[in-house]
Amino acid sequence: MSQAARRSFALSFYTLVSRILGVFRDHFMAVSFGTGTVASAFSVAYRLPNMFRNLLAEGTLSQSFMPLYSDAEKDGVVAARKMSGAVISFLFVILLSFVVIVFTFSPFALPILVGGTAEYSGLVIELTYILFFLIVTASLSSIYMAISNVKNRFFVPSLSPIILNLSYLTVFLGIFPFVDWELLTKVRVLCFAIVAGGIIQLGVQAWYVSKNGEGPIFSWNYKHPAISKIFKLMLPAAVGGGFYQLGLLVDIFLANYVQNTNPGLGAVVSLDYAQRLVQLPTGIIGVALATTTLPALLSSLKQNKHSEVPKEMLGVLGFAGFLTAPAALGIGILAGPILDSIYYGGRWDHLATETTILPLVFYSLAVPFYSMNKVLISTYYAFQDTKTPLRVQAFTFVLNLTLNFSLIFFLKHSAIALSSAASTVVTWTLLSGYLKKHEVAFPWEGFLSKIAKLTLPLLAMAAFLFFYKEMIHPWALGFLSEKGLSYANSSRISLCAAILPGMAIFFLISLLLGLEEIRLIAGKIFRKK
Repeated sequence: MSQAARRSFALSFYTLVSRILGVFRDHFMAVSFGTGTVASAFSVAYRLPNMFRNLLAEGTLSQSFMPLYSDAEKDGVVAARKMSGAVISFLFVILLSFVVIVFTFSPFALPILVGGTAEYSGLVIELTYILFFLIVTASLSSIYMAISNVKNRFFVPSLSPIILNLSYLTVFLGIFPFVDWELLTKVRVLCFAIVAGGIIQLGVQAWYVSKNGEGPIFSWNYKHPAISKIFKLMLPAAVGGGFYQLGLLVDIFLANYVQNTNPGLGAVVSLDYAQRLVQLPTGIIGVALATTTLPALLSSLKQNKHSEVPKEMLGVLGFAGFLTAPAALGIGILAGPILDSIYYGGRWDHLATETTILPLVFYSLAVPFYSMNKVLISTYYAFQDTKTPLRVQAFTFVLNLTLNFSLIFFLKHSAIALSSAASTVVTWTLLSGYLKKHEVAFPWEGFLSKIAKLTLPLLAMAAFLFFYKEMIHPWALGFLSEKGLSYANSSRISLCAAILPGMAIFFLISLLLGLEEIRLIAGKIFRKK
C-alpha cells in the first residue's frame, strides 16, 4: 500500500468529522428553510463564491503552489517564506479586486442568471454581497494549508471545513431556537456567521504555519519569479476549471428555469442537497487522497523515481475505488430513506424528498469517478502539466452542455445530475488515457484486478440493501410508527438497520477474499497502541 494511501486514511478520518458536521448542518438547513424561495436564494448565493473557492482554494491555486514552494525550499526556509509571502500579498490584492468586480456587476448579471421575481433576484444579490467575501478567506487559507501539506502535516489543514460547519451549527443551535425571526432575517444572520467562520478558518491556518516557523514574509514583490510561474501554471488549469465552473453556472440557470416553469418543484434546492450528499464520500475519500498524493508524487519525482508513480497511483486509486464504490451503490439504492433520515421535518416534506431522489441516484453514479479524477489531476500537477486537464475539461464541458439541453425537457432538473455524472465518467476515461504523454502508463492491469475483486462484495451488499429497502423498510416504518416514533426518527432507525449489516457484509467478504485495502483498514483499527 502506498504511503499516500496510508496518510489519506488518517486524513479521511479528520474529513469524516467535518462531513458528519456537514450532515447536521444540512439537516438544520432543510428543516429551517425547506425548498422555498429563501432557501433557493441562499443556495444560489452560496454556490457563486463556492464555485470560485473550488476553482482556487481546493484546486488549481493550492496544487499549483505546492510544486513551486517545494522547489523554493531547496534554497532554504527564508527563500520559501519570501516566496509564499509574495504570492499571498499579490493574491490578496487580486482577490479584493475580483470581489469589487463581482459587486459591481451582480445587480445586472444575477437577475438574468436566476430569473424569477424581482424579490427573488434581489435576495440573491443581497446574500451574494455578504457571502462572496468567502472567496478571499478560502483562497488565502488554501495557501497556508498547502504549506502544511508540503510538509506532510494534514491535521490542522483538515480543521478548516470543520470550523466552517461549526459556524453554521452555532447559529442553528445557539441562536435560532431562542428567537422568533422571520426567514429573511434568519438567512441574513446565517450568512454573516458563515463569513465569520471563514475569517476564523484563515486565522487558524495562518497561526499554525507561523507556529512552525514557516510564516510568509510579506512583501509587495509582484516581480517575484514565483508569481509569474504560479499564474503560468494556474492559467490553463483555471481555464480548465473555469469550464467546469461555467458548467455549474449553466446548471444554476437551468435549475432556476425548471423551478420558475414548475412552481413548487424546488429544483434548485433539490439539486443542491443531492449534490451535498454525494460530496460526503467524495469529500472524505477523493479530497483526502488527492491531498496526500501530490506530496508523495513530488517526492518521487524529486528523486527521479518515475517508476514509483504507477505504483503510487494504483495504491490510491484502488483505495478510492474500495471505499467509494460501496458508498455510491448504497446511496443509489437507499436514496429515499437517506433523504428522509437527514432532511425530513419542519419545512422539508415528502414532496421535497420525491423531488430529490432521482437527482441523488444520478449523482451517485459518478462518486467513484469524481474521487479518482481528483487523484489523476493531482498526478498531472505533479508533472506541472495543467494543459492536459484543461483540454479534457473543455471537451467534457461541451458534452455536459449538450446532454443538459438534450435531456432537460424529459427529466427536468434530474437531467442536470445525469449530465454531470456522465461527464465525470468521460473525464476519468480521458485523464487516465493521456497519462502516457508523461511516460507514465496507467496501471490498468492492477486496477482492473482490484475492481474484479470488488465485484463479489459489492453484489452481496447490493442484494441485501435492495431486499431491505423493498421488503423490510416499509414494514419497519409502520412498526416504529405504531410505537409512537416520528416518521423522521423511524426512517433513521430503519436506515441504520440497513446500513450496518450492509457494511458488515461488504467488509467481511472483502476480508475473507484478502483484499489489500481491508487489511490496511483492519490494521489501523486493531493495531496495538
